Amino acid sequence: MSRRCKVYVYTGVFIVAVLLMALIIKLFFFSGWLTPLLSLKGEKVMEVQVKKPFQDPGVKARYHLKDYQNDVRITSNVNRNRIGEYTIVYEWKNKTVERIVKVVDKKAPKLKLKGDNPLRIFENETYQEAGYTAIDDYDGDLTAKVQIKNNVNTKKQGNYKIIYSVKDKNGNQSSVERQVEVCPDPTNQKLYYNYDSYDNKMEEWWFEKSKNHERNKGALPSSLLSKYNTCYLGPDEKVIYLTFDEGGNDITYIKEIADVLNKHNVKATFFLTRNYIKNEADFIRDLVKHGHVIGNHTWHHYDMTTLANSSKVDDFVKEITETSKTYMEVVGEPMKKIFRFPKGGASERTMKMVSDLGYKSFNWSHAYYDFASDVSKEEALKTLIDHYHNGAIYLLHPSNKGNYEAMDEFLTQMEKLGYRFDTVDHIQIIK
Repeated sequence: MSRRCKVYVYTGVFIVAVLLMALIIKLFFFSGWLTPLLSLKGEKVMEVQVKKPFQDPGVKARYHLKDYQNDVRITSNVNRNRIGEYTIVYEWKNKTVERIVKVVDKKAPKLKLKGDNPLRIFENETYQEAGYTAIDDYDGDLTAKVQIKNNVNTKKQGNYKIIYSVKDKNGNQSSVERQVEVCPDPTNQKLYYNYDSYDNKMEEWWFEKSKNHERNKGALPSSLLSKYNTCYLGPDEKVIYLTFDEGGNDITYIKEIADVLNKHNVKATFFLTRNYIKNEADFIRDLVKHGHVIGNHTWHHYDMTTLANSSKVDDFVKEITETSKTYMEVVGEPMKKIFRFPKGGASERTMKMVSDLGYKSFNWSHAYYDFASDVSKEEALKTLIDHYHNGAIYLLHPSNKGNYEAMDEFLTQMEKLGYRFDTVDHIQIIK
């Protein structure tokens, strides 16, 4: 073996010997085999959030390969309910180790908004703060300390932010935003009256009942109706538009009918009066949530021809715009501009005036005497089935039980025939 090789071998043997010696020393003197061992588990310095539980990791206490941690004497002054620096002392067999526990506050206050977010208000209205709360785990109620940055300009339509922020004594800060949309007020809409040249004779809407499921004819030609943004039929396709008129009858099955529609995932159009929208706000929001469409059926369900004159034009407008405004207040979004005349009739003048307000008006191609509460399921189902046709707009009233009881079977049969259902706002009126 060469001299160089011998050097390498001897060096390697020496290194191994040193490592073995170090291992033996550790086993004998630092493992609790020959001498008592007391050492910390976990970190020497620990942080805990104030008022939160603190779990002491403890220590290792070993001697002659036995565990003696239950014999360790522990002295602690940790107060987890008060910010500060504390010491835990562990003592055993004349050995002592210490742990530093820092009780800190690094949690921001809980800042919560009351009221709606986003919030919609009407132009020129006064903004009313809905309120807020700020609670800190350590400092308690900080609501009075909340700072607000409000740049809402109620005189100008647009989207705004209100920023709320609060800071506790230890510098932890929370902030939230409220989105505010200043919307146009529908009731600001006016009509300049110049409609005396238009006939104001009320014409009740009638139609020829379809035979063999053919598309039927209405009281007025489509060309005249479309001139005033009005129609009574959808496109010549296998689609049916279910519409329900409701003004707040003493007896109504509208909610039960809605349940059946939702079961079939069928969307319908509900023409509702202002008071019904206001009084049944939760139900209205639920209808919209399920994809149904709410149409304007006026405030008081008047014969609109009685208001279609120069002295009552503002009342005419109010019947429609107040309903739209109430819908916005209830639902939080603009009402679709679709309209149905109360009492089943209109004049050329009223159609023109409604059209000038930006609305589409919808008559119907199928209806029957369903105003009373004594219509049977069999009667309702028969007329619903006998007169279906492409693009049919059904006018139904939820005030009788028959329509409700027949609805499930009617929907099932029409689905089997390949028909789908839609809402009237999707009908394009071709002029």
